[in-house]
Amino acid sequence: MQAWLQTTQQQLSRQLHANKLPHAILFSGVKGAGHEELALWLTQVLLCQHYHVDNLNILHGCNQCKTCQLFASNSYPDHITLSTDKATIGVDEVRKLSQFFEKTAHIGTAKTAWVKQADSMTISAANALLKTLEEPTANSFIILTTNSVETLLPTIISRCQQFKIRPPVGENLLAEFSIGDGQHVTLQHNQQSTDLFANLSHYSELSDASVANDFQTFRNNIKQYLCYHAHRAELLKALVDNNNAMRWFEKVIVDLTREQWRWELSAQSDLEMNLGTEKLWQIYRLIQTANMKLKTLVQVNRQFLSEKLLVDISQIVNSAEG
Repeated sequence: MQAWLQTTQQQLSRQLHANKLPHAILFSGVKGAGHEELALWLTQVLLCQHYHVDNLNILHGCNQCKTCQLFASNSYPDHITLSTDKATIGVDEVRKLSQFFEKTAHIGTAKTAWVKQADSMTISAANALLKTLEEPTANSFIILTTNSVETLLPTIISRCQQFKIRPPVGENLLAEFSIGDGQHVTLQHNQQSTDLFANLSHYSELSDASVANDFQTFRNNIKQYLCYHAHRAELLKALVDNNNAMRWFEKVIVDLTREQWRWELSAQSDLEMNLGTEKLWQIYRLIQTANMKLKTLVQVNRQFLSEKLLVDISQIVNSAEG
C-alpha cells in the first residue's frame, strides 16, 4: 500500500473501530492513485472476523478466517463487486445490487458492495443506486471508486463520505517510485524525471522509455503546430489512436502557461511563442471540453472531435497572429 494512503487508512480505521463508518464511501483519484487498493483493503477489514491493528493504528484483515478465505477465492456470499467490461454500467446491474442488500447476510453481520468505475454508470443506473444510498439497510456498506469524480451525479457524491486521493507531486512522488537514480537514464536525460510538476497521471511516461519518447514527439509536434501550423496530420493521428494524447495536450499547454508566468523554465523552450496567457487559456479550455466529451459521451466520434479541436486551436492562433 502506498505511503500516501496511510492517513486515509488511519481515519477509516478509527471510524470503523468506533462504529461510526458511514454507509457509503467514495474514493476518487487519478488512475493509480491507490483508491482501488483502499476499496479492497476496507472491504477485507469489514468482512474479516478477526481483524487486527498494526503499529500505525491501521486495521487489517487476518487472511486466515473463513470469511477472508472465501473473499480471497471470490466466493464470499455477502459481498458483490459491480464492474463492467463495456462502456457503461447499466440500470439492471445496479438493481441486482439493490436486491442483494435486501437479503440478510449469509455468514457475517455486514454486507458490502464495491462499485468500480462508478463514473461509467448510466443516468438510469446512477438514479437506481441513489435510491439504495438514500434508504440503506442495516450493516450494509457501499464503496464507490472512480478516476473521474467530476462526471458523477452530484446527488451521488453528496450521499457518500468522499475521499479524494492526492498522491505527492514532483520530487516527492519520484522518490516514492525511485524514479531517477540511474534506473531510467533515458528519462532522466529527457528531463522527465526532474519535472517539478510531475504527478501520478504522468507515471506511464515517467516509467516507460517508449511512452516517454512518444510524449516528447507529441510535445514537439504541438509546439511546431502552434508556431508554424506544422505536423497537423501527426497530431491528429495521435489524438485519435493514443489514449494518452489528450492528457499530453493538456499538460503541454499548462507547461507553456507556466513558462509564460516564469513558474517553470524549460530547457525545451527553443521556439518563439506568439501566444499570450489569454490565448493559452482559451486553448486549455478547448482541450478540457474535448476531454470531458470523451469521458462522458458514449458514442463520441473521436476523429471528428479531434479534427474540430485542431481547427478551433488554429483559429485562436491565427487571431493571435493577426
